[in-house]
Amino acid sequence: MLLNKFLRMSCLFYGVMSFSQDFQKKTDSIHDDLDEVIVTATRTKRQLSSLPMPVTLISKKQILQTGATRLRDIILEQTGLVMVSDFGNSEGVQMQGVDADYTLILVNGLPLIGRTSGNIDLNRLTINNIKQIEIVKGPSSSLYGSEALGGVINIITEEPEDGSTNGSVSYMSRIEARDELDLNANVTYGNKKLGIDAGLNLNSGGAYDLSPGDNLYTAQAYQNGTGNLRLTYKFNDKLNTTIDGRYFAEKIFNDNNDANRFDYGVSLRTLHKINDSFTISYLLYGTRFKTESIFNGESSSFDQTLYRPEVKTEFNLDKGTLIAGVGGNFDALDRTFFEGKEQFNAYYVFGQYDTKIGDKINVIAGLRFDAFNKFESAFSPKLSANYKINDWITTRASIGFGYKVPDFRQLFFNFRNTAGGYIVLGTQVLHELYGDRPEVALLDKKLKPESSIGYNLGFQLKPISGLKLEINLFRNDIKDLINTFVVSRNFPDLPNTSVFSYENRDRVFTQGVELDITYKINNNIRFSAGYQYLDSGDKEEIDRINNGEVFFRRTPTSPSEKLTLSDYFGLVNRSRHVANAKLFYENFNHNLSANIRVLYRSKYALFDTNNSGDVIDVFDDFIASNALVSVAVQKYFFNTMSLQLGVDNLFDSTGTENLDNFQNLDAALRLGRTFYTRIQFNI
Repeated sequence: MLLNKFLRMSCLFYGVMSFSQDFQKKTDSIHDDLDEVIVTATRTKRQLSSLPMPVTLISKKQILQTGATRLRDIILEQTGLVMVSDFGNSEGVQMQGVDADYTLILVNGLPLIGRTSGNIDLNRLTINNIKQIEIVKGPSSSLYGSEALGGVINIITEEPEDGSTNGSVSYMSRIEARDELDLNANVTYGNKKLGIDAGLNLNSGGAYDLSPGDNLYTAQAYQNGTGNLRLTYKFNDKLNTTIDGRYFAEKIFNDNNDANRFDYGVSLRTLHKINDSFTISYLLYGTRFKTESIFNGESSSFDQTLYRPEVKTEFNLDKGTLIAGVGGNFDALDRTFFEGKEQFNAYYVFGQYDTKIGDKINVIAGLRFDAFNKFESAFSPKLSANYKINDWITTRASIGFGYKVPDFRQLFFNFRNTAGGYIVLGTQVLHELYGDRPEVALLDKKLKPESSIGYNLGFQLKPISGLKLEINLFRNDIKDLINTFVVSRNFPDLPNTSVFSYENRDRVFTQGVELDITYKINNNIRFSAGYQYLDSGDKEEIDRINNGEVFFRRTPTSPSEKLTLSDYFGLVNRSRHVANAKLFYENFNHNLSANIRVLYRSKYALFDTNNSGDVIDVFDDFIASNALVSVAVQKYFFNTMSLQLGVDNLFDSTGTENLDNFQNLDAALRLGRTFYTRIQFNI
């Protein structure tokens, strides 16, 4: 870690730098009044304000203002998005109360692979070279297929423009509760034919431990690097090609657990404009994610690949736009605890029609059909509409169906810990090994895709200049959730061993309301705030409570009591209330900007603590409500350099108030106060 020591000392001495050839022009307003353009919601270019479904756009300027270095840092500050951890310290993003397993993560519209416990590690993704982040809430399987049951997060990277030649270097250091060093370098070139955009990110961090009593680090020391390259070539006005490459490699250091992981993806897109009304795009995409680790002398590996060919057409008609496409996903995984390499194949077709009815109504109807080689096919329609009531009120509504296919683990896992008294078998492995057992023969050999239906009803109001208010009511009903269960505790060849497998069983819901306010007070000051109220529940648990089948104890020694529905809290790891507030200030005369950001999350439960059969009720122990405050100040010099100073978790809120109920549990604690410095240079 000699590099870390050198860079940290250098950073503390010099700070952090950044260049921009046209820096002043990019920062001459605290908030651009231009209506941003996004592509994720419809797979066509649309103005953000005109979309009939809940969409959030995070601009490059917003990202830089917060001092973020990884995607996780900026996602956790968005309304309705919550970062949640499991007991293996794997972390993912929860959207509208729907688990991270059901949020699809894309880079330039292409999926990332390599989930840990169902989660994509957002720390794999640097914010370097990001142009904007687009977030679509609610089921989006009609365009994106499996894993988009809860929503989509799409990272859009920079694209070279004609006549542009510029570069940038930035250097950041964090100290105190979290040690981190981050170095970025970018170069962009574009002319009438050729465009090149290249970037390099180097990132390293030290280990830290939130609960030293458990003898395991919360996060281990690491070093990683990310490289990206985009080449565009315009053959003529009707034909152009883009090649995108991305590579990530990381080394994790620990006395008992060394690990290496890498992730790369390459795509080739060709856009052929047949005429003014008809365009065809061709896509070839390949990606691989691999980890190799050693823990207490035992090695393990995880090696996943995905290949996708796709053809998409776009017709611009008199009254709307029609897109249609066909493609395939060829997904393979070879890992420890599998008998061999397994593969999922899927073929899909999708279509969408986007039309205006008069001057006030926009309707979008889409559908997708997927056929799989391992399980049932899936059909995913979606209908969205908005109505412009007047110049300052617009209402929108959408209903969509989503699905998620079972993952490799749920079919082919063969994990044995007989010394610990349990084994876990995927459904196909279970039937292959114990299919002649009566209790196994009664079980379904094939798992069904998990499915959902999502409803959103929203209003956008602009009552006065500079003020925008957005309200969205939502509900998600999910069925056939795949859960673990005990198959048997008395197989003849496995005495005193519990055999776990997977089944489609649970039916859950999440519902609530989201509120976002943006107010441009003047050209120098902008205020924004967001709030989400969330109600969630398991329908089977509610039925059991209504039938008088659930009991609990107020204390370990108190008598059992029957639980009532009014005492039911909902699903684990869900807070009823989350909120954020942000104030941004810019002084153009002195080239200075500053911001303060507050995040709030109300209490939530990690697990059942009062013997009520895994049902979460108001008498359980909860993680206490918390608020995190962060500040940043940035100064620009000579139109080419900036210095940023910031503090995350200003008041050092670490969650120690939870120690009375949760001993040696990282998920009950938070990282303390960190200081950072960033310098940028633009050329």
